[in-house]
Amino acid sequence: MRNSSLWLLYFLVFSPLSLLVRLFHDPLRRRWDPSAAHYWHYHRPPGGER
Repeated sequence: MRNSSLWLLYFLVFSPLSLLVRLFHDPLRRRWDPSAAHYWHYHRPPGGER
């Protein structure tokens, strides 16, 4: 019984949710931008400048 409830939770909740997130949001910012000079993102170190 527990395996079937976990299976249902996964396929009825997590799978559609992940598909919706992928449709409306690109969390890894993988979209192609032909006007971009590069795809490097500069990050500041935590705690300020060193």
